[in-house]
Amino acid sequence: MSAITIIVAGGNPAMRMKLVKAMEGRPGLRVIGQASDLPATYTAAEAMEPDLVLVARDLTQLPEFSLMRSLFRALDARWIAVDHRSFGTGTSLGKEQAGDLDPIDTSQPADAICAQIRAAMQSPVSKQPAPSISPPLRSLTAVGRSSKLILIGASTGGVDALLTVLSALPKDCPPIGVVQHTGQGFSESLIRLLDRRCALNVVAAQDGMELAPGHVVVAAGCPGHMRLKSTKPFRVSVEQGPPVSGHLPSVDALFHSAVGSATHVVAALLTGMGRDGAEGLLALRKAGAMTIGQDESSSVVYGMPRAAWEIGAVRQQLALGDIAGAILKACAQGNEEGRIAS
Repeated sequence: MSAITIIVAGGNPAMRMKLVKAMEGRPGLRVIGQASDLPATYTAAEAMEPDLVLVARDLTQLPEFSLMRSLFRALDARWIAVDHRSFGTGTSLGKEQAGDLDPIDTSQPADAICAQIRAAMQSPVSKQPAPSISPPLRSLTAVGRSSKLILIGASTGGVDALLTVLSALPKDCPPIGVVQHTGQGFSESLIRLLDRRCALNVVAAQDGMELAPGHVVVAAGCPGHMRLKSTKPFRVSVEQGPPVSGHLPSVDALFHSAVGSATHVVAALLTGMGRDGAEGLLALRKAGAMTIGQDESSSVVYGMPRAAWEIGAVRQQLALGDIAGAILKACAQGNEEGRIAS
C-alpha cells in the first residue's frame, strides 16, 4: 500500500519540526511539504494533492480557512487540526476548528502522533457534502446568441456554491461577473480552483476588461470594487475606494453599477453572512433584471439571500442545485415579466 502523503502547515516552526520529526522514517507516512500560512498551504496542497494536511489551530480559526475546506473537498484530501498546546497555545479545539477528525496534540510522544494519523486515515468521517460538480448543462441554442449578462455575489460558503453553479454552465454561456468575499492573497487560489473545475474560462477582474461569452470575471480579495461600465460590449472597471456595505470588493457595488443595463442582467445572490448585495439586487429587480436568491435550506449561511428576500429583491428563490438551470433559462428566454413598480 502506498504511503500517506502529508503536508504540515502552521506558523510555528517548532511545531512543524516536531511533527516532521515524529513522522520521519515511519513506514506508511511521508511528509511532502510544509507551509507557514494559509496562502502557502493552499498553493502546496493544490500542487502536491496530498492525502492529508495537518493544520495548526490558529490557521483553522481564520475566515479564509473556508476556502481551504473547499479545496480539500475538491481534492478529496483529509485535514486534521493541530493543537500545539505544548508550545503555550492554551485551550483545546472546538469542533468547528478541528473538523470531523480528532485534533492532534503535539505534546504526545511521536509514536502516539503517528498512530493517531494512521487511525484517522482509516476511519470514516462525516464530512460536509462536497459541492456538486457535474457535467455542464446542455447548451441551449438561444444562449449562445443571448445578449444577457450574468452577475453573481457570494460570501460565507460561497466557494462551494460557486463551484456548484459555475460547473453546471456550458462553455458558450453568456459573460459572468462574480464578487466573492474572501481574504486578500486568496484571489489567485480561488480563480485557479474555479477554473480547473469549470468548462468556463475563469479570470481575475482587471480594469477595462471585457466581459466575454464563456468567461467568468472574478473580484475576490482585490483592493478595489468591480463595477460595470456603461459600454457595449460589457466591460468592467476596478476602482479603489472605501468599503461598500462593509466589504471591498462589494456585491452591492457591482449590482448597483449594472442598473442601467438591468433588462440584460440575470443576477444571483448566494450564501453569505450579512446583507451585502441585497439593496443592489432590489435596484436591479426594480429596473427589470431577473433576480435569483439561494434558499435557506441549501445555504451555509442564509444571511445575504435572506436580506434580499425580505426586502422583495428576489424574483425566484431556489435551491442551490436549481440555480444554474434557472440562469440558463432566463438567458435563453429573456426577461418576460418586464419592470416592476419601484
